[in-house]
Amino acid sequence: MYKQFTTDILHLPTFILNDEGERVEDGWVLGVEPKPQSHLCPLCFQESINHARNKYRILRHAWVSTQETIYIRVPIHRQRCEDCGITWTVEWPEIPVRGNVTVHFKQMIARRCIGQSFEAVARNMAVPPSTVASWFYTYAEETLARPADYEAPTALCMDEFAHKRGHSYSVALQDAHTGHVWQTHPGKSRERIQEGLRRYPFQAPEVIVTDMAPGMAQTVHEISPETAIVVDKFHVIQLFTQALDRARKLEGTNGTSHKNIRHQRRLLMAHPKHLKSEEKETLRTWLGENPELKKQWVALQKFRDIYRAKSYKKAQKALEDWCSHYLFEGTNATKSIAKTILKWKQEILNHFTYKLTNARLEGTNNLIKTLKRRSYGCPNMYHFDLRIRMECRPPA
Repeated sequence: MYKQFTTDILHLPTFILNDEGERVEDGWVLGVEPKPQSHLCPLCFQESINHARNKYRILRHAWVSTQETIYIRVPIHRQRCEDCGITWTVEWPEIPVRGNVTVHFKQMIARRCIGQSFEAVARNMAVPPSTVASWFYTYAEETLARPADYEAPTALCMDEFAHKRGHSYSVALQDAHTGHVWQTHPGKSRERIQEGLRRYPFQAPEVIVTDMAPGMAQTVHEISPETAIVVDKFHVIQLFTQALDRARKLEGTNGTSHKNIRHQRRLLMAHPKHLKSEEKETLRTWLGENPELKKQWVALQKFRDIYRAKSYKKAQKALEDWCSHYLFEGTNATKSIAKTILKWKQEILNHFTYKLTNARLEGTNNLIKTLKRRSYGCPNMYHFDLRIRMECRPPA
């Protein structure tokens, strides 16, 4: 019973243990043998007989948490056909024809690469980094989610990320509900985005969440006319926070140390409910000394109130009231923001219909940045795409 159990947890379904194992310096060597079965001749398809050879192969098979390696001793199994007179070596799916490691060991190493660099895994497992990378990409190609096995996502998040900032970019398409990246496509121009949408492996989604890049809505609608566009809430609020930061720099009492600058930015950009009582008092005093800065800050808080609307109609009414007021009142920066918001009015209001944001994809972008640092850059774009899809959340 224990032999069958040990064989099962070692992922060797076509083998059985034939002894209790042998202790070696860095782990254990377990003897296994194939389960009894018949083998047909590859030429005449007649029954063959075993051609005994007293030879074995020892392969690395697993690595356990006690920092020890499990090896398996596999007999070289030969068969002979008496009719044809040929002799051949039997191949097993778990045991490669060449090499000194099993398929299970390669897959185990590949799984350990998720969240770690190839160099770190290679150092811990005493395997060359190039070999680890080869095993990982082979495993990734075999195990990645296939679009044919899943239903088409109804909502997508779309955003760009940099391979090399200022030089090369790609656009990612992520399932807004599961967080799985289904596609990355090089380039961020209008033509490249449309090319990526044409190659998208599913039918056109019901809605796409994106940032406020110029012409983005028109770019998508030329490929998918029925797809609704939702402008990400974060990017709308970012219009105000960037304007506040510019006003802070122009204001004469801004801090000079990094700590003071971060503190001032937090006071201006955080929602008041997230500030402590002493921070609120500091902010109140600061804004009282700078009326222009206060006008911009008040405009931001009033716009945040729009996102608290419970229905589409209430949000529409609040947005129209906000725009009609700040198109003519407030600072020049606020007037400019109001004009931009009017251009994206319908896409902003779509948020209240679909209740979607780009938060998942923004988090994935941070993961991609970490992945680039771990990988010291990824010059091979195909491999980079594989790593991104392996690192992000799997589809439900």
